[in-house]
Amino acid sequence: MHCPNCGKPAEIEQQFCRACGMSLESVGKLVAQHASSPIETQKKIDKAEREQAIVRRMVNWLIWGMIVLGLGVLMLVVNKSMDFGRWFSLLTSVVILGGMGIASAGVLTAIKQGASLQQKPSAKEIDAAPNEQSLPTHLSTAALPSITERTTQLIPVDDAHAKQRDKS
Repeated sequence: MHCPNCGKPAEIEQQFCRACGMSLESVGKLVAQHASSPIETQKKIDKAEREQAIVRRMVNWLIWGMIVLGLGVLMLVVNKSMDFGRWFSLLTSVVILGGMGIASAGVLTAIKQGASLQQKPSAKEIDAAPNEQSLPTHLSTAALPSITERTTQLIPVDDAHAKQRDKS
């Protein structure tokens, strides 16, 4: 894109023109909106769906971790009111730590998966992906008419000019 004020080239992400200082935020949004193709839009939708799936999985892990943690706390309260012995205290500690581990694993897995969504594709992924801007394999080699041919046909021909042209 170019700055509408001074005409200097600018990136879509730029907020201000580096030459004249004009705000390019609204212009960049319009250009990005206009330039996005259906394929890019589908990629954005796919990415949003993957992000939602990651969040759902994380919430499920957190819920299960909190359930196990709550069970451990309940066991702790029961053990305090009725002394079941050391083995029950040990089991209670394991259940509480397990609940914390389940919840933590869910969050850390979601962070890892979210970070992998943000990474640029590798060279192998780029080569494997179909290139939308590749040239067609079947090129037409038919001769195209000259631009001036039709214009020449439209000019009225005088007999005098035609004879003059034929002599030269």
